[in-house]
Amino acid sequence: MLDGRALDARLARAIFVTAFAAYLLSSGREPPWGDANVQYMVAESLALRGTIAISKSWPEDLPRGHDGRIYSIYPIVTSLPHLPGIAILEGAAALSPDTRGLVKPLTSHLACSAFGALACVLFFQLCRQRQLSRRAASAATAILAFATTNWVYAHYSYSEIAQTALATGLVLHLLRVDEEPTPGRARWLGLYAGLLFGMKYIYAASIAGAALYLAWRHWRDRRLLVRIALAAATTAAPSLLLALLYNYLCWGSPLATGYDAYANTLWGENAVAGLWGMFLSPGKSLFLYSPPLLLGLAVLPRLWRDHRAACLAVLATAGPVLAVYSRYKLNGDYAWGPRFVVFVVPALGLSFAVLLDAWRAEPARRLRKVVLGAVIALGVAVQLLGNAFYWDHYIRISMDARDAWLGGPNRRGAIIPVRANGRCDCCFEDVHHLQWLPPFQPILGHVWLLESTLRGDTAEEAEAHAPWKRHTSLALPIAQSYARVRIDWWGLLWIKDFPRTRALGLALLVLFLGATALGARGWLRAHRAAEPES
Repeated sequence: MLDGRALDARLARAIFVTAFAAYLLSSGREPPWGDANVQYMVAESLALRGTIAISKSWPEDLPRGHDGRIYSIYPIVTSLPHLPGIAILEGAAALSPDTRGLVKPLTSHLACSAFGALACVLFFQLCRQRQLSRRAASAATAILAFATTNWVYAHYSYSEIAQTALATGLVLHLLRVDEEPTPGRARWLGLYAGLLFGMKYIYAASIAGAALYLAWRHWRDRRLLVRIALAAATTAAPSLLLALLYNYLCWGSPLATGYDAYANTLWGENAVAGLWGMFLSPGKSLFLYSPPLLLGLAVLPRLWRDHRAACLAVLATAGPVLAVYSRYKLNGDYAWGPRFVVFVVPALGLSFAVLLDAWRAEPARRLRKVVLGAVIALGVAVQLLGNAFYWDHYIRISMDARDAWLGGPNRRGAIIPVRANGRCDCCFEDVHHLQWLPPFQPILGHVWLLESTLRGDTAEEAEAHAPWKRHTSLALPIAQSYARVRIDWWGLLWIKDFPRTRALGLALLVLFLGATALGARGWLRAHRAAEPES
């Protein structure tokens, strides 16, 4: 008979293996694009050429570094997790050059799959820290893993899933330090705080909020606060020093980030409009892309009453960041759902975990089961749709349709320079319809794309039943962007794109399927081993 800690550790291991293997099994065939491509290029340049300089400016109007070379404006910690994947890629290519086309997309997604699995483990531990039953924590973690945006962002090479894991770890260890303020726990808190800051500097606001939270909770014991701060600083310092060194090498000053030129133009949105867009807009609402969070709304009073410390910790760490993002003018950026809110999804998921825990302690009711099943099914469906296509495909199609239907916007006053293709990408002029106009709702757009792709429709046939047909009978020209659409599953790399790698692809498929099955079996056994009342 396992004791409580051993059973928790067994569940955590099974959760990581299952989520990691399942995320790799469902991984995409697209290489890194956009922001992710620049972050990957830095890792590639560092691994292969021993330099952090890269060959492509992103954004395209990015000023060069102090030595005239091109550098990424993203912190170096966003690139370092790709190094193991690049090492595997180069090793595989050295053995067989033909495998590069298959291996690069998979290895470029390796770190994000791992961070997605880590976010699940940390969420489970957060639930247990709040003394929720093991079965409720386990079930809630499964929901987080496959019915929220955690899955979609573990599917791509972007750094948001790493931010999600580290932000969840920050909340977890903040609560642990609050519960038992020892130097050992403070060092874990410092590690997550430092890595989170190194991943994106905006999280300095989260760290400040965490510090204020601890100061408020333990203000009477100032010596204790000093000991905690010093212990946390020892593990946070390496990430901070690395960030300062990177800034100095790129921009000539430890305090320069390369983002300075954009700060004044990209910030200044109305905060209410920004928050409305992230949480309640028809195109970007957090609740549309992570439906299980709707369940948590029913338990907010209980959550505040029974888990006030957790509520305050989440508000202290996530609130300041959301406040900053609410002022960001590009809130409707190229992404699947509200990209800037992804980091807080596991922390908000504590609400539906509390609900599951409460329901387990009460007599089973059919209506509850139906509601729970429907919300989970909807959440899984939304994630499958998000994983089905790289999000740029529908975004570009919707822009073509909008221009032909509603007219091209006047971009002469855009806050982002217009590119050679005549668009300014993330500017309001080119993405407002994705956030605010229901005929272009991206989830419905992916439903339409999936139906059209599976039928093998031409652009004209697909456009004939597009979502905007509810409002117009015009035949809109989408052929150019529609031609780029393809199912985003890595298996199609060896089935269709690179058939010479079929043997390797089949071997990896068996490996991922086997690891997922073994992990799920271990998870289910550990879940059943937990006492119903634990």
